[in-house]
Amino acid sequence: MKTRNFTRLILYFVSTFTIISCSSDEDISQDPATKVSFVNQSQIITEEMESISIPLQLDPKAFSSGYITVELTGDAVYGIDFTTIPQAVNNKLTINLLQNTQVSSFLVSRTNILTTEKLINFKLSSPTEGFSLGSRINTDVKISAQSISTNKINFDVDVASVSEGNSSGIEIGLNTTTTVSNGSLAKVKLTVPEGIVYGSHFYTVPATVLNEIQLEFNQNVQSTSFKIIPINDNFILEDYSIVFEIIEAAGGLDIGSNNLLTATVLDNDQAEGVINTIAQLKSNFNDNQYNWYLPTDYLIEGVITSNGNTVDNKSVYIQDETSGILIRFTTPNIFNLGDKIRLNLANATGTSINGQKGINQVIMSGYAIYPENAFVVAETITIAQLRTGNYEGKKVKIENVYFPNADNATTFSGSHIIRHDTDMAAVLVHETAHFANYIIPQGNLSVTGIVGDNGSILPQKYSHDISY
Repeated sequence: MKTRNFTRLILYFVSTFTIISCSSDEDISQDPATKVSFVNQSQIITEEMESISIPLQLDPKAFSSGYITVELTGDAVYGIDFTTIPQAVNNKLTINLLQNTQVSSFLVSRTNILTTEKLINFKLSSPTEGFSLGSRINTDVKISAQSISTNKINFDVDVASVSEGNSSGIEIGLNTTTTVSNGSLAKVKLTVPEGIVYGSHFYTVPATVLNEIQLEFNQNVQSTSFKIIPINDNFILEDYSIVFEIIEAAGGLDIGSNNLLTATVLDNDQAEGVINTIAQLKSNFNDNQYNWYLPTDYLIEGVITSNGNTVDNKSVYIQDETSGILIRFTTPNIFNLGDKIRLNLANATGTSINGQKGINQVIMSGYAIYPENAFVVAETITIAQLRTGNYEGKKVKIENVYFPNADNATTFSGSHIIRHDTDMAAVLVHETAHFANYIIPQGNLSVTGIVGDNGSILPQKYSHDISY
């Protein structure tokens, strides 16, 4: 009886030990492996992004270290469209999985400007011992297309204007999209309207070469400029426009859409105020006789009728449709026969000069010239009409006269009588006239000239004014 009970006790302990042993072995063999999954189903490298991190989730945390393989497919080309860290070999990545961690990742970066969207497919495979594939073993990364970014050069405005009287000119700016590198430059071509001459009406800084301006950029800047400087030419012109065009860009620059600029030069010689006739001007002599004063702006317009045969080199005769008059400047005369001009007589004085009405002390700065020359047709009169004094300052012609003292030796210099029947008049030639040393011709002829000093006739151009 005792023996049987002892045997049963031994069997119980053996059975219990066996069960415990089997249970312990079974628990060890059933320890779960860490599952590795992609966190996201898809991700995007946007146009503004250069790279993106692709996270992996480990569940539970790794009991030991190992690695897993990521297989790459898709239409994006490795090394051309993108690259990774760690680097792929044969379109496979090896991702280290560290003990006691629950996350891992790798980096995807674009390596080129893509004009079309590209896709990369990633697939987890071949986990090492202690790891297994999780619930999400695939993920996609879309690489967005990028617009091609170029460094464009443009004018900062498309229209500009500057007054002819602005001696500082106007600055024209050119801007670039981004900073430029060393050696960047641009060329600007000028289109100038007919009748406008570079160097006479305007110029630029820098100067043009073959009608082009070359502009160089300093390194790491985004702008350059040039100046348009009008020349105050005292010519009465219409406003005119110059077209500037960017025709060439170099050093990483491309020509942008705003490559044309129209710059208008505003003429400052247009009259501001009343234009008085010369007859109105001379009417002041009726009220004031001589030595009267013009204290404010007083404008007249007319054509220069003299060509050097005047009292001195500061004097000219000017005539409009109403009358003519002698003008004497404070400085030597700059006008030519046939110039149509406007004068401001402010601060000048009405006076008698060599026995004729004249305006003295006229400042040369207050003038403007019309671009076209004009010709004053002489009024044909008799010697009797000449003596009335109604033609003072005007261009006249007296026909069928002769020089009584013509002897094939006497020259024009000085005062000489002309006759028609019994009527006589004086022809005066100053030493400054270009024909002063010409011999007086004989025979009947016509004399044209300005009624000037003491009522005498002043021829101006021998070939025209002394004629048969």
